[in-house]
Amino acid sequence: MPRVFVDEPITPGARHTVGGEDGHHYARVLRVRRGEVLAVASGGRAYRCEVAAVDARAGRVDIVVGDPLPPAEPRRPVFLLQGLAKGDKIESVIQHNTEAGAAGFCVLAAARSVVRLDARRAEERCVRWRRVAREAAAQAQRDIVPEVGFAGQLDQAMAWLSARGVARVLLLDELESARGFRQALEEASAGEGGGAAIAVAVGPEGGWDDRERTRFLELGAVAVTLGPRILRTETAGLAAVSAILYHDGEFRR
Repeated sequence: MPRVFVDEPITPGARHTVGGEDGHHYARVLRVRRGEVLAVASGGRAYRCEVAAVDARAGRVDIVVGDPLPPAEPRRPVFLLQGLAKGDKIESVIQHNTEAGAAGFCVLAAARSVVRLDARRAEERCVRWRRVAREAAAQAQRDIVPEVGFAGQLDQAMAWLSARGVARVLLLDELESARGFRQALEEASAGEGGGAAIAVAVGPEGGWDDRERTRFLELGAVAVTLGPRILRTETAGLAAVSAILYHDGEFRR
């Protein structure tokens, strides 16, 4: 069932107009017709909706909101703090982790990030990354579009996570060998009751430098290892997010 995200509140029985890019896409590209069914998500909840009218010229679709659909979001929000990487790696990270179930992303200009972004370019990238997240969320039948932010400094990234209720940050570190990922998850679940938001921090291609490691620990992050194999920056986050969701029983169906 095609999924549309709208910013306005919707309620069962109400009539709603989908315009903008989504309206154009469904009216003029997919050419939906009256009577077809769409899933429309708003405020973290998705509803089964029926197309009531289509205005292809204006790029608008009128829908009638029906019953709520079963929830599709993980019970525990999982965020990814991702070191800025080169090329289109960040787009891949956002796409795949959105499909898996990540709640949001904060891209950090780390000390060893090869790419450097000024304020204008960072905002341009964020616009693109948010579009990637939206498209991936629709494809994966999510109830929300994950947030995407950018931080020029580590303290800003940690503040971004804190503002979203993150209680524990697991720092993936190739130099860590004592605390495994499973152990850290069990400790976090015992300490916060298993429902508090959690985040994974993944370095750029060159990893974290010593000052970043020290600052992470000062700010309360927990250094962990994913095992003896070193994963690429675009792979490590997906492995960790998937491990958390599996640990939480999200793959039970």
